[in-house]
Amino acid sequence: MKNRSKLIWRLITIAAVVFLLFSGVYFLFSSTSDSKRLEQELIDRFGWAEQFVPVADGSIPPERLERFIRVRQAVQPACKDYQDVLDGIVGLAAIETEPEVSGSEAATRGIRGFKSVFNVGPRMLQFMDARNSTLMSEGMGLGEYIYLYLTAYWEQLADVASSPYFEMEEAHISSRTKEEFIQMLDNQLSALGSAGPDEVRAGLKEEIAALGESSDAVPWARGLLPNTRKSLSPHQDQLSGLYCDGVVGIELLQKNRGFGFWVRP
Repeated sequence: MKNRSKLIWRLITIAAVVFLLFSGVYFLFSSTSDSKRLEQELIDRFGWAEQFVPVADGSIPPERLERFIRVRQAVQPACKDYQDVLDGIVGLAAIETEPEVSGSEAATRGIRGFKSVFNVGPRMLQFMDARNSTLMSEGMGLGEYIYLYLTAYWEQLADVASSPYFEMEEAHISSRTKEEFIQMLDNQLSALGSAGPDEVRAGLKEEIAALGESSDAVPWARGLLPNTRKSLSPHQDQLSGLYCDGVVGIELLQKNRGFGFWVRP
């Protein structure tokens, strides 16, 4: 009877785990479908990211920066939640490299890390929805958002090696985003035309060449265009306070063109 009771409880436990697993998968795929639909509406309205054309002379209209700042403010809670997930994973990985960690501390980190792994998908979708819904309400497409993000945070992106999340995929700009950014700059160069200032034309060509030469290159590592720097200057402190370390890959994540999946670097 005792062995039979143990068997029953074991079966109940397995059934509960299976139920929770399938419930989680169903929830994730259901939520992903809704998120993809929202982003597709954004793309249908504003076009794909690489179609964005920055202002030819490098200036950024104040009104567009204000909208970008409102988007940054809206995604802060989701940014912090995703950082919590990264912290849990970092803590889990550090157990093996920190022999002085006690057994109880290792167990605590292990539980937190385990929970963090399961929270990656939901937290990612939480961020995507916050970003995309705010972009829609602010009248800003993904292309303009990505361009402003890479331009406003070029110094932080250039200093990624000092980030505690440096080893994490999420801390880096994807190759797709870099390619799209190069295309945006090429669009800007075309819009500038032959009559535009030589300084701006030379700066854009330099930037396009630098990004194309190395997969490790980050945008504007040689410095911003004069008009771009001038536009950002009044808002620099506020923008810096809204940067979310280690979440770059999620900040700029987009759905795939073909099957609608989320694509990473």
